Amino acid sequence: MSGSELPMHPSYDPRSLLNAQPVMVAVIDPASYTIQFQNETGLQRLGDLSGRSCYEAIAGCPTPCAFCRMPQALSTGEVTVNEVCLPNKQHLLVQWSKAVTHDGHTHIIETITDVTTHKRLEEAAHRAEKMEALSRLAGGMAHDINNLLTVILCASEHIAHGLKSSQSAVEPVRQIHGAVGRAAELTRRLVAFSHHQMVQPCQLDLNVVLNELEPQIRALSGKGISVQLVPDAKLATVLVDRQQVEHIVTLSGSNARDAMPNGGCLTLSTTADTVKEEIAREHVVKPGPYVHLIVRDTGCGIAPELQAHLFEPFFVRTGEETGRGLGLASVYGMVRQNGGFILIASERDAGTQFTVALPRSELVQAWIPPSATPVSAGGQTILLVEDDEDVRMAVSDMLKIAGYTVQEACDGMEALQCLQTMSPPPSLVLTDVMMPRMTGPQLAKQIYGLMPAVQILYMSGYTDSILEPVGGQPFAFIRKPFTAKELTRKVSESMKV
Repeated sequence: MSGSELPMHPSYDPRSLLNAQPVMVAVIDPASYTIQFQNETGLQRLGDLSGRSCYEAIAGCPTPCAFCRMPQALSTGEVTVNEVCLPNKQHLLVQWSKAVTHDGHTHIIETITDVTTHKRLEEAAHRAEKMEALSRLAGGMAHDINNLLTVILCASEHIAHGLKSSQSAVEPVRQIHGAVGRAAELTRRLVAFSHHQMVQPCQLDLNVVLNELEPQIRALSGKGISVQLVPDAKLATVLVDRQQVEHIVTLSGSNARDAMPNGGCLTLSTTADTVKEEIAREHVVKPGPYVHLIVRDTGCGIAPELQAHLFEPFFVRTGEETGRGLGLASVYGMVRQNGGFILIASERDAGTQFTVALPRSELVQAWIPPSATPVSAGGQTILLVEDDEDVRMAVSDMLKIAGYTVQEACDGMEALQCLQTMSPPPSLVLTDVMMPRMTGPQLAKQIYGLMPAVQILYMSGYTDSILEPVGGQPFAFIRKPFTAKELTRKVSESMKV
């Protein structure tokens, strides 16, 4: 029956009720699957499909759809529901209900709700949860590994110190040092992926950074690849760590070179844009003004089935003998840590475009640590705060060999108790960042309330927050693992004259 043949009621027109629905509604003849009526929403979204079979007109199938629940609705008389994914990646929530008109004919009322946007948000949330779980795992692993590497470095240095007379015996110790250095680089990448690394954000103009890095980008890209910079002249600044931005840009150049072995064009551009509420929800960021760094190449492209895995740790494209592994994973972590997100657009043999979106910063007061004059260890006392006993012993030995007097505490609470009895107060508090009961920054806040003159030196291979000055006082940071030479130099620089 056509729209004009719908049964009438003395007090209302049923067509007006169906047309008022915000979802798509169709009346179908179950014998032939023919569409007999569409409401206004259905006409606007799908066009006029009257007289055509629903499976051909809506799903593009030559026969009744496998997902169709119309037979069940007819046999049970109950409303049946199914969620459908069409070939064009459109997600529909379809409901079928049996209806008998006054003339005795049986019809099916098919209600269609487009849930594509909801489904995409759901999938984005699932991906975000998956990446967050991976990042927490990576960060936790890095924390434990860096503590072990610190102990190994200290022990190997002690061995080397006692074996100075035997050059052949010292060589294995040097190999240990080299292996620890390579392991430390791996954990740094793990921490970068987990977006829990120590950063010092400052106000940056991405155009300036690109101009300064242009020679390096050209060198990384290699011969046969032209490099073009297309900066937005009216670009606003962003609040990010400069080293992170440099890493993102240089890695982009390296990846573009790998994607264009036969030459091509690499374009780096910047632009300003506003991230709407819907996009912000999809990428789990705040809506508002953003700055986009766009990296586009004319290379081989990335297969659609691989794009969802690009930012996973140790991902390597199939068939590659060598891969960047954590390269893109670390970029993901850096961008997320700065409150941004990444968009990917790529097709086989048509190139790839990465868009890094970073929130804009209108006004930033960047803290710049003052220059320090190194001091000797004579008469200097350090309060060492570390919850891992092996690391605490190793670092304490490093400091004692360098000539410092060391007072140890296993956590922040014990450190505060030590401060009450230490006379004179320590010249420096060397504290781990992540500790039970009280974190390093929380301890620093307590110390500055009691002894504003005491200097703070943080040490960590992992941190889940951006360290900031407490009470206007400066602080310093040393990344685990570190050698005795690196530690003593940092300690000396952190103390006041």
